[in-house]
Amino acid sequence: METQFGIVAMLDALGVSNYKIDESNQFVLQRDALLTELMNLNTDLSTGFDTRSSGSLPKYPKMTLATFGDTIIICWPTGKDKGPSVMFPGIAVWLGNAVALGIKYGILLRGAVSVGEYLADGSTILGPAVADAHAWSGEADWFGVVLTPHCQIYLATLLDNVVMKNETKINTDSWSFEYEVPLHQRKKKMYVINWPFYFWILNQNGNTGFVNLSQLLSPHSIRKGVESKYENSIEFFKWCEENKFPSLIKDLRIPPYHSG
Repeated sequence: METQFGIVAMLDALGVSNYKIDESNQFVLQRDALLTELMNLNTDLSTGFDTRSSGSLPKYPKMTLATFGDTIIICWPTGKDKGPSVMFPGIAVWLGNAVALGIKYGILLRGAVSVGEYLADGSTILGPAVADAHAWSGEADWFGVVLTPHCQIYLATLLDNVVMKNETKINTDSWSFEYEVPLHQRKKKMYVINWPFYFWILNQNGNTGFVNLSQLLSPHSIRKGVESKYENSIEFFKWCEENKFPSLIKDLRIPPYHSG
């Protein structure tokens, strides 16, 4: 297999390991429906670029996707140099929609995104970038996607107040921002994918974002000992509503958001 360089994400579905056989069959159907929708996702989704002055949005390259059990691995071959930085906004939008659509399909996705070398051949994906994503994919005590520390360092210039060649400032909060992430034993400042914003965009039906989220989460049975995953995810969603949505709606010229 030829060595490739790009962005790699590993996503796990919470709770599936405890499913009975009928629940496992239902999960496979829901997962396949989710993946079909994600594979057809429009690559021109807004990523926070002001297209009036900076031209067309960058598009992410063709992805390689593999699944085993409750795990999904996705690779985007970006190449080195500026490739990962140019492609990351579109990939972050895809990941944000993956979590948001997963909730719609009853699948709560938790994972991590990395950057680096990997090998991909059909359903086989392995290498340093995959190992890095795997090491962090199950660390957060919630559902959502974090950037690994290595990925954060690699994309630091992009994530830290980016300015394009034409001096157009970009609001990167629509893709990723820093948050005090609840891990299993502690909290750690990490960059996270802004899935709540895309959840709200996908679920504008007259209800508040929190009501929509609560309605879709309510069918899940919450076993004792895992309730913190739900509580931390809901707290993150509410924090995004208050701290991120207003400026994003203004910058992207989206109709006003009503949180209450």
